[in-house]
Amino acid sequence: MRLFFRPVIGSRLPISFQRRWATTLTRIVGGPNGIERSEIWVGELSMTRLRRIDSGAVGAIDPGGRDAVLYVHGGGFEIGGGEMYVGFASWIATVTGADVYLPDYRLAPEHPQPAPTDDAFVAYRAVLELGHDPHRTAVIGDSAGGGIAVSTVRSLREMGLPDPAALVLISPWLDLSLSGASVGFVGRRDPVLRREWLESAARNHADGLHLDDPRISPLFADLHRLPPTLVQVGTDEILLDDSTRFAERAYAAGVDVELQRFEGLFHDFQVFARLLPSARAALDDVAAFLARRLDRAG
Repeated sequence: MRLFFRPVIGSRLPISFQRRWATTLTRIVGGPNGIERSEIWVGELSMTRLRRIDSGAVGAIDPGGRDAVLYVHGGGFEIGGGEMYVGFASWIATVTGADVYLPDYRLAPEHPQPAPTDDAFVAYRAVLELGHDPHRTAVIGDSAGGGIAVSTVRSLREMGLPDPAALVLISPWLDLSLSGASVGFVGRRDPVLRREWLESAARNHADGLHLDDPRISPLFADLHRLPPTLVQVGTDEILLDDSTRFAERAYAAGVDVELQRFEGLFHDFQVFARLLPSARAALDDVAAFLARRLDRAG
């Protein structure tokens, strides 16, 4: 990551090259076998559905009675796309046995906020319209996708949709003003993120809004309506304080929140589930959390 990811992403190279480069690197990391993949279109929004083959009903049109996960990928709002994160989303499908939906939401700088949150909202509504029960549906977001996930879930009641049963945030980026102390004291220990890229990506995503605006930085939003939430973060990542402050504020707002800190680990280490036993263990914790929170009785 230090040699091949960090120097390229957020550099002066064309954003199209950065996106292709990041996708190539994640393909090398890879995902698990035994996953059925299908494409779903919701208007102009593309979603990839990933399902563990041995979980039954392969290829079924009606997914009713199955757990579902809407996974909102990271990438600093600028890189990613569904193809880059298919491998990691497949790991989520493997450990949870759920149908995992990976929307290819619009990216900055071409499409600043609220475009990605609008797309995530459309994707969540589509998951329910496909027949999934919200009591058996979770939203998972990593990094920038964690912030989009929080903003999306907060807006559901206002738009007349039921909340998901659970929310999982993996190394979430929730404060685009970068006011957390870890931005300074972790510094260059994080092998993935650079402050310079975060500052640039935040400006591109905010498109003129103040970076501490709750519409941009959900850390500062009203959190009291969130469902039971799991937050995972490594201690060697620049955004550590985004997770710790969020957990504190969510708890104070009455949210049932769990915070897991992984000593010596870096931003989004769970993506390396094929290579790191600690990443697989963290994903097993996600699966256990969802098993406790998703209502399968009905």
